[in-house]
Amino acid sequence: MNGDNKGVVIIGLVIILLTGVLIYISLPKSAIEIYKNVGNGINPAKGNSDSSTIIIEFSDFQCPACKASLPIINEILNEQNVVFYYRNFPLTIHENSFIAAEAAECANEQGKFWQYHDILFENQNKLDKESLKLYAIQIELNKEQFNSCLDSEKYKYEVERDLNDGKMLDVQGTPTFFINGRKVFGANKELIKNIIEEESEK
Repeated sequence: MNGDNKGVVIIGLVIILLTGVLIYISLPKSAIEIYKNVGNGINPAKGNSDSSTIIIEFSDFQCPACKASLPIINEILNEQNVVFYYRNFPLTIHENSFIAAEAAECANEQGKFWQYHDILFENQNKLDKESLKLYAIQIELNKEQFNSCLDSEKYKYEVERDLNDGKMLDVQGTPTFFINGRKVFGANKELIKNIIEEESEK
């Protein structure tokens, strides 16, 4: 490689490094805007709504790692003073993730998001439309209202909004968590707890 080419490579690496830093710096600003909107009553939440420690999870109902993270999330919610929001991030590799997310939003409309959330994760391999309607009956949702909601794709935009917010924050897989804007890929219990502790001390 001659001197000129080396110079080009070095300049290119510097640009990449600088870009990476800029992207990292800009993430909290994007997160702030998303955090402003997350408590608008649309996104399902549990925990202490008055907590200053806000956890957002981007998740996929057909993601095995998301299912495996549920006990960790529940442990954190039982032990820590936090508010936890669920956001949809249906991956294209999963055939029924998007419609399952829409169905969960329809359940949320009737105030039973978390019950429906749990039954979806219990039946990850059976999330076709007819099964989604059956699960609604099992948790005693209004059948006609739920079916109409799902068939009309009423919450398609809401699921797409979640997806777009996740992409803005460079979510590339599930589960991905943001604790007051600090990103954690995967349900790393110790890391999440450490961040919560650090945030609570601010």
